[in-house]
Amino acid sequence: MNVDETAPLRVLVVDGDPQVRSDVVSLLKSGGELTVAAEVATGAEAVELADRIRPDVVLLDAAAVRAGHTAALSRAARVFALAGPDDDAAAEAALRAGAVGRLDPRTFTVADLVRGVRDASRTSLGLSAREAEVMDLIATGRSNGEIARQLFLSEKTVKNHVNRIYSKLGVGSRATAIALWRGMMSVVAAPDRRP
Repeated sequence: MNVDETAPLRVLVVDGDPQVRSDVVSLLKSGGELTVAAEVATGAEAVELADRIRPDVVLLDAAAVRAGHTAALSRAARVFALAGPDDDAAAEAALRAGAVGRLDPRTFTVADLVRGVRDASRTSLGLSAREAEVMDLIATGRSNGEIARQLFLSEKTVKNHVNRIYSKLGVGSRATAIALWRGMMSVVAAPDRRP
């Protein structure tokens, strides 16, 4: 699998309200870490489309959650419920069905979404808080020496963290670790270990 570690996360936006959908798409396009892979009005359209376009993230409105599309989409990508304060029941249903988070469509930012993807990755990949911090810096392209200076650690300590991260993620390269961390690959088909 060819992995481009600098490629932005691909997002599928699902919202039945054309104005809300347009606002969310405009917000996502304003940042450099995300790209809108597609936008649709219904969960049924999203399920059909997700298999073809393989998004990294799906933003799913409360109506699509209530229609029961969260579980199918969460098998293809990280799903976030777009649910305001008046949609607590839909947000809870989405989380029970496999969504990794909730975002208020009127107030969330690109940074909130990126942080949510990172936090979901950390939780599902089993990294400690310090390992997640090191992995965040790896994902920005920093070398072990730069990470050591930024975190006030020895380079040997950083190397030990990197080795544990690779072991926990089942990877053998920075590019694959970054791709997995950023949510670009939901499954690593075969471990990328060095002999």
